[in-house]
Amino acid sequence: MDENQNIVIKKALELGLQAYLLETKDIPVEYRVRLKCIYGCRSYGKRLTCPPYIMGVDEFRKILAEYNRALLLIKQEDMSNETDVLKAWSYFRRESFHKMLELEYLAFRQGFTYAHLLRPGACNECDTCVEKCIKPEFYRFPPEAVGINLINIMKKIGKKLVFCDPSNIKCIGILLLE
Repeated sequence: MDENQNIVIKKALELGLQAYLLETKDIPVEYRVRLKCIYGCRSYGKRLTCPPYIMGVDEFRKILAEYNRALLLIKQEDMSNETDVLKAWSYFRRESFHKMLELEYLAFRQGFTYAHLLRPGACNECDTCVEKCIKPEFYRFPPEAVGINLINIMKKIGKKLVFCDPSNIKCIGILLLE
C-alpha cells in the first residue's frame, strides 16, 4: 500500500468510517442488483443519480476495468431507538456521504486524479430532483444503481450486510482510486 492510500485511509478513520482496500477485479457487478434497484427502490425514476438516468451495468463494467483499486467505506449506526427510522436514515445517509465525499477530494489532492465516489444510497441533497441537477458538486450515484453487489463485497471482508435491521444500519460507499 502506498503512502497516499495510507493518508486517505487514515482520514477515513478520523472521520469515523471503516475503510477496506479492494482490488476492483474483486468488485461483483451484477444485473440482478440493478433489477432490485428498478423493482424495489422508492427512488427509481425520481432521482437523477439513480436509474434510469445513469449509465447501465455494461458501461459501468468498462469504467470499473480502468481502475485497479478502491476503498470500501462503511459508516455504521444503531438506530433502534429512533422513532422514525426512515427520517433518521435519510439524515445519516447525507452525513455519511459528505464524509465520504471529503475523502474523494482528499484522494484527488493526493494524486488519485480519477478518484470517484459511489455514494451510500440515493441522493437526498434536495427534496426532489428537477430536470437538471442544481447541486452538481454532490452528483454521485450509489453502487447498487450500477449493479454492485454490496452483500457479496461485505462477505469478502468478513462482514454481514443485513437490510432493515435498525440496530445495525450501514451506509456503504465505494471510492474508486486511480
